[in-house]
Amino acid sequence: MSKIVTRKARFELEADGFSIHTFEISRRLTKSEWNHCKEKLYDQNQISSKICIYQESKGVHRVSQYEANGLRITLEHAHDQEDSRGYYVRMVVNPRKVIDPNASYIGIFPPEKSSITELQTAFHALLEQSAFNDQLDDYYLSRVDLCVNMRCDHKKIFREVVRVLRKLPTPPKYKRVSRKEKDKKKANKYNKHYIKFQCGTHSLVIYDKTYQATEQGLRVDYEDLPEGVLRFEVQYQRSVLRGLEKKLGTDNPSELLWFLIQKSEKRICKHFEQCFADVQFCQIEEIEKRITGSKYEDQIKQTMLELTHRMQRKQSVDQALEEMQSEGFLVEDLLRKVHRLGFSPIPLWKNFCAQQIPGPVSLLRMISEGEVVIPYQKMK
Repeated sequence: MSKIVTRKARFELEADGFSIHTFEISRRLTKSEWNHCKEKLYDQNQISSKICIYQESKGVHRVSQYEANGLRITLEHAHDQEDSRGYYVRMVVNPRKVIDPNASYIGIFPPEKSSITELQTAFHALLEQSAFNDQLDDYYLSRVDLCVNMRCDHKKIFREVVRVLRKLPTPPKYKRVSRKEKDKKKANKYNKHYIKFQCGTHSLVIYDKTYQATEQGLRVDYEDLPEGVLRFEVQYQRSVLRGLEKKLGTDNPSELLWFLIQKSEKRICKHFEQCFADVQFCQIEEIEKRITGSKYEDQIKQTMLELTHRMQRKQSVDQALEEMQSEGFLVEDLLRKVHRLGFSPIPLWKNFCAQQIPGPVSLLRMISEGEVVIPYQKMK
């Protein structure tokens, strides 16, 4: 005779904690410097295919030689952006890979002061014989991605966390951005593992890092994936970094990177707290029970229940609210009223093994304190 036992799934902070994953450095060039650099690279390309420079689009030339070492370099002639016209070299830097090309793409910049020195040294060694300036601090920061990785030891629970998170409502003043590719089927598959909200100064991103890391290789299906790694990112654009330069009185990339590494935990948690309600994901029966037992008027209760039932099928809360509004439902302030009851209107799968899963705000808060434990039931 089988019996039900309660087990515990865990989300644990990856060893590097909160830090930086990727950043972009830029350097403005004169027209003659830009042309000299470009011509030198194309001349070298004739001699050795290792240089691999090619025209990516109008005014943009991509250098792929250093990509295995964590550097994606472009020469850019910007003539249509009012605030950044001119000639530039831009480098998207994965600092962990620059220091150690054999490092995993899941790994992030170790949050120690010595990492900055290691990066400067490795950057210089990598570009010393190249057409580019080999001093990291001669550039300026044009983008920085703060991030944290958390690993889940239970495949089904990890998969459910990813599924409910991608249905989250778009925060005010943000827009939801999906990944676009020529292969729409591939893009749709990727977007099931990825959610991005963007405003003028920064973006908030949550995604299944394990899927992204294996998607390029042989393992694509969930059944073949190792333990799940969930990543939260805050991607700062140039305007935020410019403000930080003024505040700190320096435009030195190394100093700014160290400052942001130290503040990464506080900043990531704060951004997500400001944009999302601190609520739990529950099973449909629990949501119905809380709604019907609440003090709201019957009409509001019915509208809340309608939203919850639609969220069993819809791809996002935005989509469900828009559809309901077009059908005449009063949805203004509805989401805030639901959140006041302590749960998200996005229900877990019916008969799912766990009764509750923390929302993004609690996940980040609890992972900062150690680990996140999610009780679940199993037949034995």
